[in-house]
Amino acid sequence: MPIQTIKTPLSNDLLFFIACCQTEVSKEDIHLIQKYLNTPNIDIPRLIALAIGHGILPLVYKTIKTIQSDSTLVNTEILLAFKTHYMRISQRNMLMSAELIRIIKLLKDHGIEALAFKGPTLSQMAYGDITLRQYGDLDVLIRKKDRSKMMSLLIGEHYIPEINLQKKTEKTFFDCVNVIGLYKSSSSILIEVHWELLSKNYAIDWEEERLWSKKESVTINNIAIPVLSPEQLLLYLCTHGAKHLFERLEWVCDIDRSLRSNPNFDWHYLLNEAQKLGIKRMLYLGLALCEQFFNLELPETIQKEIVQDQKIPKLISQVILINFSETSQKGKNYSSFGVLWSMRENFSDQLRFAWRGLFAPKFDDFVFIQLPKHLAFLYPIIRPYRLLTKYSKH
Repeated sequence: MPIQTIKTPLSNDLLFFIACCQTEVSKEDIHLIQKYLNTPNIDIPRLIALAIGHGILPLVYKTIKTIQSDSTLVNTEILLAFKTHYMRISQRNMLMSAELIRIIKLLKDHGIEALAFKGPTLSQMAYGDITLRQYGDLDVLIRKKDRSKMMSLLIGEHYIPEINLQKKTEKTFFDCVNVIGLYKSSSSILIEVHWELLSKNYAIDWEEERLWSKKESVTINNIAIPVLSPEQLLLYLCTHGAKHLFERLEWVCDIDRSLRSNPNFDWHYLLNEAQKLGIKRMLYLGLALCEQFFNLELPETIQKEIVQDQKIPKLISQVILINFSETSQKGKNYSSFGVLWSMRENFSDQLRFAWRGLFAPKFDDFVFIQLPKHLAFLYPIIRPYRLLTKYSKH
């Protein structure tokens, strides 16, 4: 039985996608999928674009292929169209996985500790297959002390930073921003190097040592790659999805599959960490969406805590209304701030989120203008101006 009864209706497209993304597809799911795929004059390019947009095309293809093998009720043209895109994604994923293995080895050889997250490692950990999840870049977490060394090393490997940092700006940038992307044109691969998991603007501050103290590893192509612990990864997935209002179904799938693939999950540790970080509501929102969409079975104690948070039903309805209903209009606007504000259970964190969101400089502000260290105090003035200019266009 669902933790919460949500009245906001899902769109037919999302009902179809959710059915395709179940770990075990029921007879009811198969009936819904077949009915949807045999809709007269179905717009195949639109359907594929939607699946790619939600990051779930491999899962959709796998499901309709399985149904096709047991039935003749699936439109063959649709199956072939999905197969073409799935093969492209699979080939791309294998290329990126090989590059991740190479980069992790390169870093280790130069004394840089790194943890991979999202991308190939999440695909392997949660889905059991590097080809069943879409990812457009490689995400690597390093220690703060290794930032400059890491940049130099990747530049030596012909990766180009997405911002050409001036020496006078580098320290301010590293103190204010949590990530920088580097792109290699010969392979069209983007690596995002993180020294903190989330942008400072969201006021969620992981202690560096806590992330590294319980690190684990996942094996890809017989190579062990260091990764976050399942509990820290789940907290990241919930907060990452929440900050984007869970606009992609993939982000709910990731949480659901991560839990299903870890039967020995340490719930006590997870809740303690969420409490310290002030993100219990974000955690509960992610879990509740998994229960709502994928019938994820949660421990009874967790269910009770979710039910006790009276903000969760409204947040789920808002997420569905914004991203998964027939009237969805994707993209953040002024109202998104209110939803993000409501996701924080502590008033002090809400204030920090509001202050940092409005005044703390972030990556785009450094792209807008690079100021020397002695003028960095001007960024809190420049940021509101840039945001006002940006959102006034909408």
